[in-house]
Amino acid sequence: MSDRKKPQERSQLDYTTATAGNALSADALDGFLAHRHDGRLATIRADGWPHLTPVWFLWEESLLRFSLGASRLHLPNLRSDARATFCVGEDLERDASGRGTVAAVAFGRATITTMEDDEAFVRAMTEAVLGRYRPTDEAIVWAEDRAIVTLDPDRWLTWASPPTAPQP
Repeated sequence: MSDRKKPQERSQLDYTTATAGNALSADALDGFLAHRHDGRLATIRADGWPHLTPVWFLWEESLLRFSLGASRLHLPNLRSDARATFCVGEDLERDASGRGTVAAVAFGRATITTMEDDEAFVRAMTEAVLGRYRPTDEAIVWAEDRAIVTLDPDRWLTWASPPTAPQP
């Protein structure tokens, strides 16, 4: 008898949605978030509706960081209700490689650090976050004061769907 485990049987749901069988390990999540992706940040508006926009981010020390211009609606939203959701994903099926899909959704409470609170921190984090995506010496980056939003995830919903589902 072999000591090898049998390959895990896959449910059809493993190919279409988040399941216990396709959740990312902590190391896989760290590896995925270490790469540059466009994410989406959702906060709760004063009228109760979600406010959802694309954002660039930095994952470090188990925290998500975003550098936002001072006029962004996310900031007053978070001052009223610190709950936030962040989503990032990559659909690897689009390139016809059959490599599957990877996604992660973080739920948690966010804190805001303004330039008034700690200008050196905001500048350093802006360099770190935005520097992954564009030159940070561009005038547009500093056209207004910035704030750092730090999301400390309470929980995650993650999935890495297996390569293309077998055809019936």
